[in-house]
Amino acid sequence: MELKRDSILTKKHIALIAVSFLGYIVIALYFNSLGPNAPVMMAFYRITYTQHGFISTMQSVGSLSAGIFFLLRGERYNKFNVAAVGILLFGAGCLAIGLAPPYAALVVIVVVCGVGATTIDVMINGMIPELYPKYKNTLLPMLHAFFGTGAMASPLIVTAMVQPEIPSTFGRPLLLFGALGVCVFILFFIASRRVIPETPYADMSKIKKSSSIDLADFFKGKEAWVFLLASMLYFSFQIGIVSWLPSFGREIGMDFNTAGAMLTVFLAGSLIMRFCGGIILKRVTARKAYILFSLISAGAVILALYVGTPVIMMGLLVIGGFMQGLCIALLLLMSTEAFPDRAASASSLTFIGLSVAAMVTPLWMGSLARFTGFRIPLLLVCALLATSGILILLAGKKRAE
Repeated sequence: MELKRDSILTKKHIALIAVSFLGYIVIALYFNSLGPNAPVMMAFYRITYTQHGFISTMQSVGSLSAGIFFLLRGERYNKFNVAAVGILLFGAGCLAIGLAPPYAALVVIVVVCGVGATTIDVMINGMIPELYPKYKNTLLPMLHAFFGTGAMASPLIVTAMVQPEIPSTFGRPLLLFGALGVCVFILFFIASRRVIPETPYADMSKIKKSSSIDLADFFKGKEAWVFLLASMLYFSFQIGIVSWLPSFGREIGMDFNTAGAMLTVFLAGSLIMRFCGGIILKRVTARKAYILFSLISAGAVILALYVGTPVIMMGLLVIGGFMQGLCIALLLLMSTEAFPDRAASASSLTFIGLSVAAMVTPLWMGSLARFTGFRIPLLLVCALLATSGILILLAGKKRAE
């Protein structure tokens, strides 16, 4: 499925892609605010690590539900329309959280945020390889580079807007992110209306007729299962770092700002790698890059957890962030290339893996940290990242045989 006009990207398509990138920045701002904001939010609601982890777990219930739905039915919908709905749900959810609702209401609202975020993820990551196959090796890493931009900026925004001594200020950045989300919804809706006539989505009847998905066939081979498990393992690492690295910094004696900076430098390394993604993929396959980068990243972060000097620790975290920065784009490229006619379903595999990891990782890490501190849980997620790379390595060898 390609553009009807097989030519260079027009201004209308560039505008749509640019707004999609903005949407990814907003998602990143939200998700990467949860770690630095955790101590303040916990103080406001007077909750434990486990209860705070439960918030992320319930958010992932929404994400997983959306991911499974799009795995089954994603090919039957106009991806532009569904992505717009996801952006609106996400923005409204952020605004509601920023108003500091009661804890019970907060748990319900984060489910909505999870649905909205996964809807955006699946539809946009499915749209790019489907509509722009000639540019996917550049556009997908760039999309996640913009996510990295928001991720790197988020801890800085949180520390600038939140006052730890005034717990109610935890909602300030959420109100900002929600307002930005609503603005992106408006821009995306307008941009997508201009582009639809030039895409296959102009005639959805044809797409619906050819989009019957036999799940038994989809999961018949091992590839779908490999991508699903590899994604779960990778995102366990990423979510664990984002959720609890600042708390580890506080645990070993860092102040609030320095602990947040640890996450910032990790995400800065990730951002640099994502902007280099198009160049790297001209020289190495997605599979080889994923194996190499995941193993090096896990090793660098493990070393950082045993270094007491903040400067050296930051240097190792930059390396760790840099090496894993392209992994999500690589997973998406590998899965959509394996299932080229099922872009939404293929990208759903990655985000179902994300949802499962997000559902359980903050919870088990927070619970374990109560007894061991945060170093051991963080070491465990590093081991999961390395396992993900080894899984892709072994799966590739079996395919070659």
